[in-house]
Amino acid sequence: MIVLSAVFSTVFLSPLLFALPIVVGIALLLMHRRKPAAWLISVPTFLLLVLSTGAARDLILRPLEYRNPPFPAHAPSVDAIVVLGGGVVRGTPEEEYAGLAQASLKRLVAAYTLYRRLDVPVIVSGGSTWREAGERSEADIAAATLAGFGMPADGVIREGKSRTTWENAREVARILAGRGASRVALVTSAAHMPRALLAFSRAGVACVPAPADYLSRMRRWTLSDFLPRFEALSECFFGFQEYFGIVLYTVRR
Repeated sequence: MIVLSAVFSTVFLSPLLFALPIVVGIALLLMHRRKPAAWLISVPTFLLLVLSTGAARDLILRPLEYRNPPFPAHAPSVDAIVVLGGGVVRGTPEEEYAGLAQASLKRLVAAYTLYRRLDVPVIVSGGSTWREAGERSEADIAAATLAGFGMPADGVIREGKSRTTWENAREVARILAGRGASRVALVTSAAHMPRALLAFSRAGVACVPAPADYLSRMRRWTLSDFLPRFEALSECFFGFQEYFGIVLYTVRR
């Protein structure tokens, strides 16, 4: 399932979906088949330009990010804080003490902020999809980062086996069952929250959403929102992957 999902995401939920028709269009153009070449080049190019704008990013991510409200000011009772990994950056010098991807770090900061409010254990959940022998799990790196924030070691619980959000939920459910816990504050990126809540609900874990790392904007668009940017393109495809994941988790048992 993990391999098939990765292949599908690489081909259909990445710029490769648009790059392949353009390459075919160029080949047809060299063969003097101008009409089909024009369509294969112009349509994907136009779509790529549109998806590179902040306006498209907002339209795609808003329904995901604002489906759940922020964690309430009057904190409900929870037994733990669960923060889901969002990736690591391998092969850099800082990996020895951090190495978290931007999304992971934002989630972790949000979890630490909640910890200071709620004073309950933090469960850091995340392994590695293609983990090699001797590599530290994302949970290990996250725990080291929390220690750098000044968080005591006995306040952190590591779950470093899971490779997907679906597995995050199953592994965390086992930890909670062993501790007699019933409800958690779930911290992840706002766009990822609907899929995460679906996975944790299927695992039987009661969650209070604590979304972080918002990417879309709830404001009136300006000219800059219609100018192409690589960052916006990446965020649009992140949204597509989340919609795909929600569909996958809805039918999964």
